[in-house]
This record gives sequence, C-alpha cells and structure tokens, in this order.
Amino acid sequence: MKVFRHSILLLFALLCGLQGQAQQQRFFNLTVDDIAIDTMLPRFSYAIPLGKHYADSIYTLEIRYPEFLEMGRRDSLRYLALAPSADPGRLPEIEQHIVVDRKKGRLDFSLCPVVRREGRLQFLVSFMIAVTSQPKPALKAPSRAGSQGDSTSQEDAAIYAKHSVLREGRWVKIRVPESGIYQLTSQLARQAGFSDLSRVRIFGYGGNLQNEELHKGDLAVTDDLPEVASTMVGDRRLFYAKGPVSWENKEATRRTRNPYSDYGYYFLTETDGKTPLMVDSAQFIADCYPLADDYHALREVDNFSWYQGGRNLFENDPIEQGKSRTYVFSHPAGENRMANLTIAVTAGAAASVQYRLNGKDLGNASLRLSSYNAAVEAENTYKIECTASDTITVTTLSGGPVRMDYISYAYERPKPQPRLATDPFPVPEYVYAITNQDHHADPQTDLVIIIPTSQKLRPQAERLAQMHRDRDSMRVNIVPADELYNEFSSGTPDANAYRRYLKMLYDRAGDDEAQMPKHLLLFGDAVWDCRMLTPECRSLNADDYLLAHESENSFSETDCYVNDGWMTLLDEGEGGASIRNDKEDVAVGRIPVTTTAEAKAVVDKIIAYANNAHAGDWANTIMFMGDDGNNNLHMRDVDATAEYIGQLYPGYQIKKVMWDAYTRVSTSTGNRYPEVSRLLKQQQQAGALVMDYAGHGVEYQISHESVLTISDFRTFTNQNLPLWITASCDVMPFDTRKETIGETALLNAQGGSVAFWGTTRTVYAYYNKFINNAFLRHVLSFTNGKPTTMGEAQRLAKNDVISTGQDRTLNKLQYSLLGDPALALNLPTFDVVIDSINGLPAGGKQDIILKAGSVARVKGRVMRQEVTLVGFNGQMTATVRDTREMVTCKKQEETSNSAFQYYDRQKVLFNGSDSVRNGEFQFTFAVPFDINYASGSGLINVYAVSDDHTQLAHGAEDRFFIYGSETVRNDSIGPSIYCYLNTPSFVDGGSVNTTPYFVANVTDKDGINATGSGMGHDLQLCIDGDPNLTFNLNENFTFDFGTYTSGSTWYSLPELSEGAHQLRFRAWDMLNNASTAVLNFQVVKGLKPSIESISCTNNPATTETTFIVNHNFTGAEVDVEISVFDMSGRELWRHTESGTSKGSAYTVRWDLCTDGVAKLQTGVYLYRASIGSDGGERVSKAKKLIIINNK
Repeated sequence: MKVFRHSILLLFALLCGLQGQAQQQRFFNLTVDDIAIDTMLPRFSYAIPLGKHYADSIYTLEIRYPEFLEMGRRDSLRYLALAPSADPGRLPEIEQHIVVDRKKGRLDFSLCPVVRREGRLQFLVSFMIAVTSQPKPALKAPSRAGSQGDSTSQEDAAIYAKHSVLREGRWVKIRVPESGIYQLTSQLARQAGFSDLSRVRIFGYGGNLQNEELHKGDLAVTDDLPEVASTMVGDRRLFYAKGPVSWENKEATRRTRNPYSDYGYYFLTETDGKTPLMVDSAQFIADCYPLADDYHALREVDNFSWYQGGRNLFENDPIEQGKSRTYVFSHPAGENRMANLTIAVTAGAAASVQYRLNGKDLGNASLRLSSYNAAVEAENTYKIECTASDTITVTTLSGGPVRMDYISYAYERPKPQPRLATDPFPVPEYVYAITNQDHHADPQTDLVIIIPTSQKLRPQAERLAQMHRDRDSMRVNIVPADELYNEFSSGTPDANAYRRYLKMLYDRAGDDEAQMPKHLLLFGDAVWDCRMLTPECRSLNADDYLLAHESENSFSETDCYVNDGWMTLLDEGEGGASIRNDKEDVAVGRIPVTTTAEAKAVVDKIIAYANNAHAGDWANTIMFMGDDGNNNLHMRDVDATAEYIGQLYPGYQIKKVMWDAYTRVSTSTGNRYPEVSRLLKQQQQAGALVMDYAGHGVEYQISHESVLTISDFRTFTNQNLPLWITASCDVMPFDTRKETIGETALLNAQGGSVAFWGTTRTVYAYYNKFINNAFLRHVLSFTNGKPTTMGEAQRLAKNDVISTGQDRTLNKLQYSLLGDPALALNLPTFDVVIDSINGLPAGGKQDIILKAGSVARVKGRVMRQEVTLVGFNGQMTATVRDTREMVTCKKQEETSNSAFQYYDRQKVLFNGSDSVRNGEFQFTFAVPFDINYASGSGLINVYAVSDDHTQLAHGAEDRFFIYGSETVRNDSIGPSIYCYLNTPSFVDGGSVNTTPYFVANVTDKDGINATGSGMGHDLQLCIDGDPNLTFNLNENFTFDFGTYTSGSTWYSLPELSEGAHQLRFRAWDMLNNASTAVLNFQVVKGLKPSIESISCTNNPATTETTFIVNHNFTGAEVDVEISVFDMSGRELWRHTESGTSKGSAYTVRWDLCTDGVAKLQTGVYLYRASIGSDGGERVSKAKKLIIINNK
C-alpha cells in the first residue's frame, strides 16, 4: 500500500440556492489546531448547494474582513519543507468548481489558509466568504427550460427517439476496419438477404470512440441510428464510414483509438416506399473531404500490455539493447510534403533510444521509470519534410528492451482528394443479421441488469431480477450488451452504450427521482484488454464478457484505474477530464461471472442472504482488522473507524483484531501471525455482518504476513456470509486475468462473502480512512425507512468525499463493489431496550453494580418508536462484555516508533440465547471471577430475530458497572464434561478420520467460565501434550438456550498423523474450579464415513425439494454425490461437490429438472446419496421420491 498523508480542514454549512443576481456571505473562525501543518498543508473546503439551475449563473467568490495569526517557527519550517517553491500572496487563492449530483449543482471551493504579509508567513484564521452570482448573459432567467445544466427539462427527454428504427424490418450488421469511403455492392446486398441495392438504406455512425464527456449536442446527433447519406457515381454506391481511429483535429499528433473495438459498425435494411438518403457527388465530397483523417498516417500494432490495466496496448516485438527496427511509410502525395512526425516508444526499465529518418539522425529519447509504474512512454515529435518513401529506424542504445506504441504523421496538406469514379474502394464486411429490438421503448426502471452478448447468463439474471421484483417491488430491465451497442453506439462495442442507455432513462425521468434508475448491475466479468488482443486474452470469447471503463494511463499502479462508476456519471459535462470530481448518479456493482455455474452460485448466495435463511446473532458482529507496519498507521486508522462506527451505531457488537497485539512468528517463508489467522478464520466461519480490513494486500493475500490467502477464501465454507471491506491495495483487480481475493470470495459457492467492496489498484492509505468511514456509515444506514443498498452506500460514500474535500483524487475510483448493488445488508429495523438489571431500572438514579460471583437477571423489550412490539415472537441472543481496557501492542514491526495502544472489551462474560414472547424477554447469567476488577461500565449487546426471520432488532446497554466480588460458598467441584469426536456415538479408543471434529458439552450449577481472560482459565484442548496442538475454545463456546449453567464448544482439528492419539480438554466453572476430560482415539486415513440418514424436505414434491444428508464427518474434506434415477435405473440428474463439511448435515436444493433442464413428470423416482473422504471407500444410501404436478 502506498502511504500518503495530509491534513484537510473540513467545514460544513448550508446556504440557500443562489438564484438570479444575489450575494451570500458567511464568517469562519479557524483554530490553531485546525490550521496546524503536519505532513501536508491544511485545506479549508466548503460546499454550497445550487439547485437544478446551477449552470444558469456565474459565481464569484471573495474573501473579506480577513484576520491573521503569525506562523510559529515550527510551522514555518514545515511549510517551507512541504512547499519550498510556493509564494503565497496576501490572501489565499480560491479554487472553485461546480459538481453535480443527480441534476443538482453544488459549488465547491477550497483554499490553503497560509499567506505572506510584510515578508512574514501567517495563517488566515478569521474571514468572511462572499459569494456573488450573476445570470449568464445569454440567459434571461435562470429557470429557462432547456438551459445547460437544467437536466430536468422536456427538451432533454425529447432528444431520444420513442422507438428504435431496429424495432421492425430486416436488419444486418456490416463493419469496416478504418475510416474512409466504402462501396455497397449487389453481392453484399445479396449476402445480406436483400434483393434490390437501390432500396438498401445505411444507418449508424461507425466506430469512432464516442465523446466520453456527456454533452447534449452529441447525444442528439447520435441517438439511436441516424441514416447515412450515400451517392451514386456511375454504377457505384458509395458512402463514408468511420473506423475505430479518429483524430481530434488535423494538427493532432496522437490518435484517439476506440479501446473496445477494432471495427466500426453500420446497419443495412431494405424498405419499401422510402428511398435511401442520397446526395450528389459534389455534396458527398464536400461532406467527407478533407477531414482530419486525410491529414494523418498511422502505424500501430496492439498485442502487448505492460500492465493488466488501462486502455492502451503496445507492440509485442521487443527491441533489445543494440538492436534496431525499421518502419517504412509511403506518402501518396509524393515528395516535398511537410509533416509532424511523432514516434512513441515504451519500456519497462530505463532506456535510451535513437531515431533516424532516411539514414539521418532525428534525435534521441530517454525513458526513466518511476515508482509504482510498470513501464514508461516517450513521445517525440519532429518537423520533417517527407519523401515518397520514408524509412524510420528505432535503435535501443541502452537499457530496455523497448516496445513501439505508434508512429504518426500529421501532414500540413491533406492526402489527394479521392476520385469517386475510378479509385478502388473497399467493400464493408458482412457480419450477421440481427433480431428486432426496441430498447428506446423500455419502461422506466429501478434496476438495470446488463448481461453479456451470449445471453447464457440470462436465466440467472432473471432469477435475481424476479427476487428484486417480489421482495423489493423493484422495476427491473435486463438488457444484453450487444443490443445496447446496436441502439446506443452504432453496433460498435463501447462502454458508453451502457451509460447512454442509463442517460436516456435518467433524462426521461425529469425531476422525479422516483422515476430515475437507481441501480446498475453489470452481470458479467470484464478484462482490461476489451479487444482481447494480448496473449492473456486471445483465447477468450468476447460475447461472454462485458466491457469495463479503463483509464488512459496504462502503466501506473496508482493512476491507472478501472471504474464501473464512470457508467453512472449522467449529468451534463461529466465523464471527461473532471472525473475525479464527478459525482455518480446511479448505484453500480458487478458480478464478475462468465459461466452459468458461477452465476448460479452467486445468485443462490444472494437470494439466500436476502431471504435471511441463516438469520442469527452472527449478523450483529462487525469485525475490524488492522495490519501492522507504516508506524502503526493501519491499526490507528481502523481503530478510529471502529470507535466511530461503535458510537454511531451502538447496537452492533464491535470486535477488533490488531496484528501487533499478537505474537509475530518468524518462519522460513517470512513473518506470520498464526493467532491472528486463527481468529479471522474462526470469525469468518461463524459469520459476521461486516469484515473490515485496513492494511497491506495484493490480489492473493492480505498483509505481508499472509494472514489470509486466496486459498483461504477459496475454501471457506461459512454459510453466514459477511460483506468484506478491504481498505487495502490490489485485493480485487477484477479486470485482470489473475485470480483475486475479491472475486474468489464472491464466487465461492460454499462460503466466502455475499459481496466484496475493495480496491482494484494500489491506493493511498491516507485517503482510505475517509472512504472507509463514509461507506460504513452509509451501508449501515437507512434510506426511506429501508436499509441502504450496498451500491447506494458506495455511491454516497464516493460523493461524500468529493463534497467534503476529503478525496478529490483518483484514489476513490480504485474502489469497486463486487456483488449486487441493489442488495442491502440484513440490518435490524427495530430496537432492543434493556428495562432492568436485577430489578433496577437501566439508567435510573441508583447505580447498577455487578460483582464477580453474582448472578444477574436482565429484562428487556423489542420496540419500534418507543412502543413495545407485542407481535414480535422469536429468539434473542445476548453478549455481555467486561469493562473497556487498554491494550498495548508488542511493537514487533520495524517501522513502529512506539507500541500502539487502543481500547477494547476483550472479555466476554456471557453469550447465550433465550426466547422473545410478545416483544419481551429476560435472561440470567453469572458473573465469573475472571473480570477486570477495574471500575467501569460493562456492555450488553442483544440481537433478536423473529421466528419467521422477517423481523430483526438489536440494541445495547452500558449503564451498569462491573467491579468487586461477592462472597460465595466454598465449592471445589469442577464442571461436568461430556466430549466426543465426530459423533455422539464415539467411544473412547475409537477410530476417526484425519481431521476429526471435537465437541464438548459442559455443565455446572454455578455457571461456566468462558471469558478468555488469559489467566489460565481458558477452555483448552490439547492433543498429545503438544503446545503446537493446543487450542483455546473460548470463542467457540455458547451457552445452551435459556440457561447460564450449561453450554457447548467445538473445534475442527487440523490434519493429524495416522495412529494413536490422546486429547485432553479442560474447562472451568464460574468459581474457577477445573475439570479435565481425556479421550483416546485412532486416526485412520481413508476411513469410511457413515451416513446417518438421508431425507428430502418435500416428498411428494411439486416444484422443488431439498436433499438432506446427515453424516459423521463434520469439518472434514468430503466428496458428496446425489443422484436421481427413474425406476428403470436411468440416471436423470446428478450433483457432485467437494469441500470442507460445514456441519453434520449436507443440503442441496433441486428444482425437479433433469441435467438437460427438462421437468420431470409425475411418478416415483429413486434418489441416492454417497459420500467419501481422503480418497477412501464411499458409502451410500437410497430412498424413493414422489413427484406430482411438476408444471
């Protein structure tokens, strides 16, 4: 991770929208702390809402009534070190610009409050900002319909055709490789299925890259498919077509290439009664000659990428040191033709290059590689006089190797005018006929799902769409990518087509936000090489992928980006050079799948999550994880985020894992934090609402110490799916051909995450904390009474850091959402309130004190708006934690100047469940003797879920104290322990597989001590007396329902060697009396598992059923196969799966269809389950299944 820090002063205020000629003013007073200089200069930022008519006026800002403070010596030295060449004036320079968010403008401005007066540096500490607005001269009134920026006008919506021309008739696609004049022939017409060339009409605008900065005029000209004029010269039918390369003007030396296509596309149709658009030859020549293309020649080969990112490709023909390449250009205009010759070369290391033209030296180029860059480019332009044939020689003098980007000529005079009657003109290439379509007539929608051209993912997209229609009452449009290209980019692949479709719906909505599109789901993977020309991508099928918007920069790990959010920049003027300040208007996410199996796995997970199938108190946990390094920066940042979220949303159980608080171990492969890895894997297996990480990372591991690796994310088997957040570098560059943690977590069918929000490139640690805070704040919030969707949380977070000035860099563009943007986290919508503890009202006048050795009785309610929810019936889970304590880290990392310290509640005194009836509950717990004995407040977190999983509630209470101890009777008897391996039928000395599953049931009338105090009173499991096989099971312990006197814990043992072993498990009661249980067992590799039972949920089944296989290999690597046969023994359906068993029951849903997707008819069938492990013998069981009325 690249570390970068500065201090920005953020002040917020609201001003009325400025309309007409007006002035607004406000005073500001800054403190010394506000303007202190540390590693960056301070910035004062301010935002003024302007409303929808923002572009009707010109805004002037002025500082008035300034007051100053002398700058101290320390600040002066820091300022001069940070800005040695700066020369501040008597007043700060104000930077201002207008940003737009969903058609409403905002005036953002900032200044550095440092001045120089009378030769001395001073701080501006008090001042007034006066804002004056004046209507633009061309506008009579700011409310004029259709004015620039008034994106709600009818004029905007009128740009778009009500229907596409493609809605009826026969249409075929043709394509051209470059711009120029082309001939339509009778042979091409016949190939296209047309009988009369004179009736064939041409539509489209070819392959030039569309203007990526949205402007109303461009949209009006290219909406749908305009007809292309052609001319007849003798028996020739000619038209001008645009290819994928264009030039900004005739003087341009660098081409503009469409990074999405090597061709420009057009459409042909044959109509009765309407003649094609024809012009005479003179008009035709006037329209197409001379154009910018006629002033240029270009040599470029694209088949290599220095970095898997960015839109530019290069030539895969390295010029080694001491070697040369020659390139010959023939100029049709002959000799004595002046031109600007541009040669662009690239290198992945420092290099020196020599250029020669026709044997004469042109000059040299020097390439120097900088940090975080995979390569560097040198572009040199020379004024030359062309000959009939020019030979350009490129020689690598040192370093390299060097690869060519392009060579271009920009002529002073155009190429000769084409002779329409005699010049040979190429014929376009026939592509294919298309089916009729009409997305211009699509209804307004809440969610747009774009699927790849092949449409093989459509069934899963339909499943997801139907879920949102049924569950969220969303309107959903599913659109194939090629159909968007046809109507919104002339059939040429272009990511702007996705955007322009959204823009059409957005403009048609007018000012009604309810009618605007809210979410965009890109239901398909992408690669940076959209044309699939590089060796890494040549084998891919473009029809199975969607496009991605890539940066022009194709070298830098920090400045190169892939940005799905670009497709949601829908306001006038957005999407171009100002992208770092442009605000997204639609929430976006991507599900990066290419196969139906991947798509089904992800959709299954999303639907199960949305239905809250695995509801439980795990969903009340937010785990914050902080990496070491960078002088504790990451731990400090994530701790601040945890504290911030804990205060903002106190109902959640906040857990912290800071790397340096645990012992770092040196191994042959580097440093490791084994205890941190264990804790993270344990939490992942148990589930969490959010797993939030800040620190170093790459696509295959988290942190330098490999705390979690991509293999872990690939093999996770957790059914309780968290949202993963990584404020870390390069964890999910989904547009590369590398396997990434983010994609792996989402695509893992057995676990992983329900969504992944993280970075696609290298990011700056300083900015990460701002967007991490903003995203968490929004994703845990409610919008219009419903949980904010993950996509909307991302949109709001990115827009927030622009408004506040916290991030106006490219850094925020590196964050992407992998997952369904229209899915929200399962947030509690009701409140839990603790009424009393031991009969004393919470928050009453009398302090509530809980002492070690005492028993606490807690009563509470589920409420909505201060009214008890009497219809709430279900289960609650309470977690009681000890007082906050200071944790001092170990200072093991070399960059740490001091040991990091943070506060945490590390002792869990009780974790148990009880029932909720008519909105009320109560529970009892014993306070163990292993408390902190430091005066302070404890904390109770309660999470409740209704019986049908449709209602969730949570709350917290900290208005009680934990200290002191009770005098208790002398009890020296430890708890009762019953433990086993794999199955309750296990007998001492029995055989188990190589990874057995340990379970212990613990009972004691005084209560169980599971605090994890680190005082020798842990629930401890030890194998063969080996310290490396000794495990702390406190985190896995849960009290039995409705009691504090019994509970259970578990552990999935690592792979053990074959032969005899012994385990010892020790537990403590509340009075710190211990008991130990001993088990002897034999490990047998390839041991045959046992199937306890098989069943299915629906039998008879009508539409679907779920098979359930109960076995004794919990936590082991198992291979499961379920098959369905007809009564003659013919196999109709089979499901196979391998992985770590999550529990003793394996389940799989079946839709009563064969492998060929045919529905099974009414009848009697057989289903059989078989299971194996370690390559050993398999066991199986079979039963009958009845299917009726499967329609």
